[in-house]
Amino acid sequence: MRDIRDDLRDRAHSVDRQIFAEIVRFDDLVSRLKVEQASKLDHLRAQLRLANKLVEFTIWQDTVRTELATRIAAAEAADEAVRESSARFSGLRE
Repeated sequence: MRDIRDDLRDRAHSVDRQIFAEIVRFDDLVSRLKVEQASKLDHLRAQLRLANKLVEFTIWQDTVRTELATRIAAAEAADEAVRESSARFSGLRE
């Protein structure tokens, strides 16, 4: 009977060591996955910052283009008004 108890005790210790080894492997795997996830998140955050900058630049460019078109139209209208005024003034002088 004593031999069976010692054998069972040895098996229990062996199973305990295996369980502990698996727990250590699991914790190591979780740690590596957390590091990998953090690295991927950092990369994605950097890409998001670049995308946001691109959107900001695109909005700025559109605003500048719209403002420029408005000012060009105003300058052309003013130029036309000056030409008409100059033509009237020339017609009055003759």
